[in-house]
Amino acid sequence: MISLFQNNKTNKPVAKAVYSFDEQSGSKWVPLNKSFITLAKIILQSAAERMGVRHVAVTLRCITHQGYRHLLLVGDEPNVTSSALGLVEEFIISNDSSIAPTVELTSHLDTISVPMDYQGQRLGYLMATLPEADFIEQTVKHSPRVIESELHLVASELSSIITRYQTRYRAIFIYGDQSYWIGHSAALRQTDKRIEQLKDSPQPILIRGNKGTGKSIAARTLHCSRHQGILPFIESSCNEWQEGAATSILQSLYAYAKGGTLYLRNIDTLSDSNFRVLQRFWNSLKQEYASRRAEESVGIIFSVSARHYAREFEMAAWLKENTVELQLPDLAERREDLRDLVSFFIKEYTLAVNFDFTEHAWRLLESFTWRENVDQLKRVIQKVALVAEEPMVSVSLLEPLIKDW
Repeated sequence: MISLFQNNKTNKPVAKAVYSFDEQSGSKWVPLNKSFITLAKIILQSAAERMGVRHVAVTLRCITHQGYRHLLLVGDEPNVTSSALGLVEEFIISNDSSIAPTVELTSHLDTISVPMDYQGQRLGYLMATLPEADFIEQTVKHSPRVIESELHLVASELSSIITRYQTRYRAIFIYGDQSYWIGHSAALRQTDKRIEQLKDSPQPILIRGNKGTGKSIAARTLHCSRHQGILPFIESSCNEWQEGAATSILQSLYAYAKGGTLYLRNIDTLSDSNFRVLQRFWNSLKQEYASRRAEESVGIIFSVSARHYAREFEMAAWLKENTVELQLPDLAERREDLRDLVSFFIKEYTLAVNFDFTEHAWRLLESFTWRENVDQLKRVIQKVALVAEEPMVSVSLLEPLIKDW
């Protein structure tokens, strides 16, 4: 990650860039870890209940390398390099059984299956095992055609989860940070699906969310869902732009982002003159996009500083006309993820004592209003890690640290 140029007033980088890497640096795999399996089972169970079928399972081509199992995101014929890295096999995740190749699921007479593809490559198959009795007389809801259509929707949802885990890999190994979503909540899964729907949008994406909801994560996920390889992801915060420099900044950023993504954060902080430059910039791009080759195009993503940003009507109207919105949930809308987030931060920031919370302390965490969402939660856990001397953190220790905010 490198700075493009600096703001002379603050000495902060105006933009950060990730250039093209050697092909080997880009992950073609997604780890089949406990978190991924749990999330897949939630999706499959929901699908089984919705369709009224006995079982829903997905077979996934995977590779075992150095004791770890990963999804193998390659074509039907694994190449020599992949085969040399480990054993290629099929792995089955079912809504109601342990993860194992199950003959019953694949050989049942009343089974409907659809292919499971990801970014144009065959990854595996989805299967639904139908009810045994009186299948023909059941409602239209359970007809083979409807079930097949539902399975394609499930495949799309699983694909969006795979993109989430690819984004996690890139955050750790390419961007060098821990910026990725954690959790299995319905709100987070809905965000994954919305990103999957927006990935091919020709219009700029406007990400709306409050502080700490993961706007940069959403932008990276959109970038990852659009590009199989490691292409430039250029990020710049508009509140650091110098007055009168918007034209040169945008031209430089766009040139560096060739073939990848340009992400402009906090565009609601632009001055009137800089905002007019941005308008002209996008209007010129619209005329050029029709004739540009895919490898020359740049995906444009904007974000605003808050879900309900304070800005005059002109900007709001322009954004509504020229962008497609992605709205991110607050932590209050995904409270099912709080325990997973806290456990992650405990592992990340524990200094001496590996601690947990009493049940009353957990209830306090879950009932608290997190105005700055995950950012605020992370800072609280950091403070607890500094003072915790016992393996169980009580309300009496936690409450003053929370109320400091």
